[in-house]
Amino acid sequence: MQTFDLAETGMRERATLLESLIYPRPIAWVSTLSADGEPNLAPLSFFNLFSPAPPTIVIAPGTRPVSRPVEGEPPPHCDDKDTLANIRATGEFTVSVISEDLAEQANATSADVGPEVDEWELGGVTPRPSADVKPPMVAESPASFECRVQQVIDLDHTRGARTNALVVARVTMCHVAEGVLDENGRGDPNVLRLVGRMGGPRWARTTDWIELARPVV
Repeated sequence: MQTFDLAETGMRERATLLESLIYPRPIAWVSTLSADGEPNLAPLSFFNLFSPAPPTIVIAPGTRPVSRPVEGEPPPHCDDKDTLANIRATGEFTVSVISEDLAEQANATSADVGPEVDEWELGGVTPRPSADVKPPMVAESPASFECRVQQVIDLDHTRGARTNALVVARVTMCHVAEGVLDENGRGDPNVLRLVGRMGGPRWARTTDWIELARPVV
């Protein structure tokens, strides 16, 4: 058994270790607008549903260092990436889920580009107007959620580029494509065919599963 003291583990090694052991992680295709109305679209695999009542999701958008780290010197200052900066500025975002046939388009929007580059064009997907918030949703996605920020929790900003913030948000609207829900009102996994993230460049399909009924005591 190998044991790692994560406080003494390098940032890259730590990220590689954790991301390759904790999976599959669902992916939020997050759409935001800047204070000036500039659009941004990015996939985030630090994401999940945390409560249906009230409907609450959490995402963890990241930061980037303003300069290259130098060995033996304090970590450089980090600025928010566009998703996090936009969320701080507007308090709104949308999440669209990613099916297998959208995986390559979603991956294209993960490119580390400046705010002048339109990720919607990179991914070749279509914005669809939201009902309650200003950021659009991905029209091609089988399900999307409109979100209003409840709280932004800043994490440790002393360790460089991969430091995130937790964004706790209330889901106000849910949009589901025709044919996705089964007769019980549940999303049909055979129709959704969602993907998740593993470690490194590996993604996972969700078309193979097991059914385990909860025990009755």
